[in-house]
Amino acid sequence: MKLKYNLPILLLVLYVILGAFIQYSGISDFKSLPSPLYGGDYYYQMGEIWHIRDGGNPLDSSSTLGGVPGYLPVYGYLCAKFCDLLNLDTMKGMLYFSVVLFVVASVIWFCLFRVLFKDEWIALIGVVLANGINVYPILKYTNFTHQVMIPLFILFLYLSFKERKIVYYALLGLIYGLLTLSHMVAFVGATLIIATFVVYEIYKNKDRILDYLKENIKNWVVFGIVAFPTLMLYWYKPMFVYHLHRPYDRVHMDIMDFGRMDVQIKFLFNTIKSYLFNFSSIGGAITTLLLWIGIYGYFKMEENDLKEFLKVFTLGSIVATFCYFITEPLFHINFIPNYMSYFYLWATAILFATFGLNYLKTNLHLSETLNKKIAVFGIIFVILFANSAYAFINYIENDRWANVGKEPMPEMYISLQHYLLTHTNVDDVILSTKELSFVINAISGRKVMVDRWAQQNDPYVNLPQRDMDAAVILYGNDTKKKLELIKKYHIKYLYWDYNWINTEFQIDKYGRIVGIFDPLMTYDTEKNREYLNKYDVKYIPMYFWIDPSCRSKDIRKFHLLIISPQNYYNFTNPWKPDLNKYLVEVWNYTYNGQKIAVLYKIKVN
Repeated sequence: MKLKYNLPILLLVLYVILGAFIQYSGISDFKSLPSPLYGGDYYYQMGEIWHIRDGGNPLDSSSTLGGVPGYLPVYGYLCAKFCDLLNLDTMKGMLYFSVVLFVVASVIWFCLFRVLFKDEWIALIGVVLANGINVYPILKYTNFTHQVMIPLFILFLYLSFKERKIVYYALLGLIYGLLTLSHMVAFVGATLIIATFVVYEIYKNKDRILDYLKENIKNWVVFGIVAFPTLMLYWYKPMFVYHLHRPYDRVHMDIMDFGRMDVQIKFLFNTIKSYLFNFSSIGGAITTLLLWIGIYGYFKMEENDLKEFLKVFTLGSIVATFCYFITEPLFHINFIPNYMSYFYLWATAILFATFGLNYLKTNLHLSETLNKKIAVFGIIFVILFANSAYAFINYIENDRWANVGKEPMPEMYISLQHYLLTHTNVDDVILSTKELSFVINAISGRKVMVDRWAQQNDPYVNLPQRDMDAAVILYGNDTKKKLELIKKYHIKYLYWDYNWINTEFQIDKYGRIVGIFDPLMTYDTEKNREYLNKYDVKYIPMYFWIDPSCRSKDIRKFHLLIISPQNYYNFTNPWKPDLNKYLVEVWNYTYNGQKIAVLYKIKVN
């Protein structure tokens, strides 16, 4: 009987061991990250980890000197320390750290569900529902937040709500503070959900509001005392250095245009469909069925703390996700609803699915017949386990980017990486095209002057101005201004390779532009036109998308000035020749006797 009682724990251990083994076996095939080298999120994340490992401040931007971190540093810092501890290459360390995260997340989710439902079988099924093997590998801060930080937030929010103990408010404050260093959307969502709980509690106790405040003020003071210092680690610079001024529209460049009513409605119905009518896979169908049972059971079961918590948490998640209906018309902003749904509506669906399991347990009287309980929950566990394992293996074998990851990085970039890591400083700034700069930062953590705006993810640094200034340095007619800008941005190197032009434009044999990838650009304003005209930088006015990976009818276009390919001097020396006397070649890569990549050190007085 004791063995049966501990069977869920034994199955959890089995799930963790087999899941870790399956994941390890799959990712061992990777020789590079399963992501695009130009613009891939995993590569930008790798750049942050290199930045931290080489002594860069985790609270500074990993790609722009003086900026705030775009990919928030909790995941990057932990992964960097893991790599240092085991003396691993950063790319391999990211892959193997994912196995560790699978184990850790499984334990966290199990603890959460056991606290909520006080049943280890439900907790076991909840782990497979929430932390399936197919969620992995985790190679980015977003997924880390999803699998580790979100369940921790829910756990301590529930314990604070139910137990009213100072220790839980302190832990909630700690997790809430860390969320601002883990993922900004998750932090904003947590803020709105906590606010929902506070408003609900005040309304619930409106007839005894003074007594309620006296009973709880100490808890919230402790929460604030713990959270505030951690919050300031990120928010000090935006608030007191940049004064929350955002010089460009970060919100609307790479997600659906939630300023449009048709997009708002479309997202609403797609979200409802994805959670309530998801029959696209076995796992999705089981989760959907359990979710509906949970919703039914919610209205049938007697009131208790868990039911009340679910009600308020669901309301807060809905507010956090769909508040764009209010914020867009009033303030022309949103809180990235697709990510908000990914964090909090998804968590709500998982909570209701496990609530459905609890309802089944109660109404099928499974607790009264242990063998029946083992059979029912055991079958569900096996089906979900097998499905998630199959989905992971299918990803490893058939996914486009997983197959790219089975090939090594180009030798040219491996050689460049070795030079940068051994001969340059972590805060040295390199100038190139935006896409080549992305690669430089990804493989070394070195700073760049320009980068992809979306991955940079820093709303406070003036990226449009940086693009213009880079254009003036490379293509302008005023050498004195160029040297002034080189000093302003602390640029120490210039990098060229044969992809320079192709990372910006596709040009046919007749010299016509047949495609645009990621050129330097800025907003089309009279002031910006005057600036570029002053230094004879040619541009093309265009109503176009900003992010090269997000171009569809639902993505917002902007009036832009695209820095024209007419500025190129030639293929191997696209910048104007007046820069050449300040350039000293320090590294190159040759192919068939031809230099196809060169790194220059910039030497100015």
